[in-house]
Amino acid sequence: MEFKDLEIFQMVAEKGTITEAAKELRYVQSNITSRIQKLENELKTPLFNRHNRGMILTPEGKRLLIYS
Repeated sequence: MEFKDLEIFQMVAEKGTITEAAKELRYVQSNITSRIQKLENELKTPLFNRHNRGMILTPEGKRLLIYS
């Protein structure tokens, strides 16, 4: 887990969408998506519930947000 991954995670949690987080951080969406997937794979748990209007934190995601 890298510090930058946590920063990206926090921004997606705050903004609610990968698109908005990418704009704020000035990254391409695919980079944000791959970093979140990498973090989820490392922790072996989903951090977001994805739906067509954005993303919301899972209980595990809320715990990580407090930690980060």
